[in-house]
Amino acid sequence: MKKKCLSGQAITEFIIVMPLFLILLGGIFEFAYIYRAKVTLNTATFEAARAGSLNHARLVPMRRALSKGMIPLYMNAANVENAPIALGNMTIAYAKSRGAAEAMNSAPGMSVVEIVSPTKAIFEYYKVKRRVRLQHESEFVERDIIPNDSLLFRSSESRDIGKDSEQVNINIQDANLLKIRTFWCYKMKVPFVKTLIKKVVSGSFGILNTSSEQKVCNAGAYFLGNEYLALVSQSTIRMQSHIVLEGGNLQ
Repeated sequence: MKKKCLSGQAITEFIIVMPLFLILLGGIFEFAYIYRAKVTLNTATFEAARAGSLNHARLVPMRRALSKGMIPLYMNAANVENAPIALGNMTIAYAKSRGAAEAMNSAPGMSVVEIVSPTKAIFEYYKVKRRVRLQHESEFVERDIIPNDSLLFRSSESRDIGKDSEQVNINIQDANLLKIRTFWCYKMKVPFVKTLIKKVVSGSFGILNTSSEQKVCNAGAYFLGNEYLALVSQSTIRMQSHIVLEGGNLQ
């Protein structure tokens, strides 16, 4: 009788502990996937910043570079010895990455790539008129730019630019530092755990406030029916070309 009671107790404990163990195990796997996605986004963000530094801080080249950098998240296993299969797989992955970027970018007031610095106020202060030919143009056009040449010989005197809490103390050298912020909607994989994580980051349990990026990942036809997590990254790089004002790139 004693043995039967012990056996029943063990079964009860197993029923209680096993689901918790499976959730913990699934959480380990899911957070490993999330970490991989975050590392991928960090690398892609650096590539986007580099593209911006070479392309006058224009958003289109940066978005394209970010999409290319996120290809690993959309790749399926392919025979690397079979070049046509591997190339086709990469083409499909790039198309998926571009589609995801366009879906995220279509949200009102949101952009997968946002320029944190320089701001429009900084641009207005340091701008000069210069004839410049951008990569997609065939002729030189006079436009306002933040000059990038001879920075070592320019005055390093800083100025307070902006209003109230947005005011920054900056000089022409700092104005040529391109700082960007990116976000990406990562599709989680582990059943139940992904639903739990989405509810937490969406504020369902009152633990966290829902970020604007997470709201984008929760809505839209592209994301419906799946659990997505908003990942955010930043990168800073020295400009290698003049900064121009184009397509609302500076805020």
